[in-house]
Amino acid sequence: MMKKTSMAVRAGAVSAAALLALTACGDGDEGANGEADGGGEDVITVAINGEEPYSYMTEEGEQEGATIALAEEIFGEMGYTVEAELVPDWDSLIPGLGAGRYDAVSAGMSITPERCSEASFAEPEIMYTTALLVEEGNPYGVENLNDVAEAMESGEDLTLATLSSGIEASYVDELGIDAEGVGSPDDGMDMVTGGRADVFALTAISLNAMAGDTEGVEVTEGFVHDMDGTLQYGAGSTVFPQGSEMLEEYNEHLAELKESGELLEIIGEYGFTEAEIPPADLTAEALCEGDLESLQDIED
Repeated sequence: MMKKTSMAVRAGAVSAAALLALTACGDGDEGANGEADGGGEDVITVAINGEEPYSYMTEEGEQEGATIALAEEIFGEMGYTVEAELVPDWDSLIPGLGAGRYDAVSAGMSITPERCSEASFAEPEIMYTTALLVEEGNPYGVENLNDVAEAMESGEDLTLATLSSGIEASYVDELGIDAEGVGSPDDGMDMVTGGRADVFALTAISLNAMAGDTEGVEVTEGFVHDMDGTLQYGAGSTVFPQGSEMLEEYNEHLAELKESGELLEIIGEYGFTEAEIPPADLTAEALCEGDLESLQDIED
């Protein structure tokens, strides 16, 4: 939880009565719900999902990734130290945020109208494309989700996996095809390598990072999902509880990083390129409203 350091007692400036009042308040270290947590640092707890290269824990237990690096930069400017909490179940991220288990989510989460009804999103931080993890040689010849839909409709016995509440799951629903829902990227990888799924759909940069030197699989070229002629560009950002007082200040710092070019410097160390930097006129409000018109002129 976010811990607020109590006001220091300056010599001769605080009366005994005031000092007693401070002591009665539990030394003033408040969590995200205003509860005393103890300790002395200004710490903000940020949930991560363990998806490379967005945010994950290293084998040594260190927090790492593009979005957590961005969180460390911005929250650091706001006066906080970031403490990551690994939440492997993607479906639990927003419910846990609403329940006050952590102060924000840093997982490259897509900004969608459904999610915006449950939480508050910062302005877009990262754009991304989708890709497919398939058996080496791509035996079904699928390059995008429309290909997968056509293969299924033509009678191919093909099993598709997606994160159960990932943006790819919504694309699949729109296409009217079935998919196996998984709780984490690692589960999706295991489905394909274990022969229980033929295709796993996820963001291209994540799949390329995960696949690495894994034998027997390959990753297709990244693509922007085309739904009836409308390109479904995805953009993700840091997520806050509804009504968060931190959101406005966070967005101000984010805007400065975008304008200066520092945003690309921060996330570029993890494989992101200028293509993943959101256009200046793309807003969280437009994505929350499901307005994709402003994205249609973006070139692949």
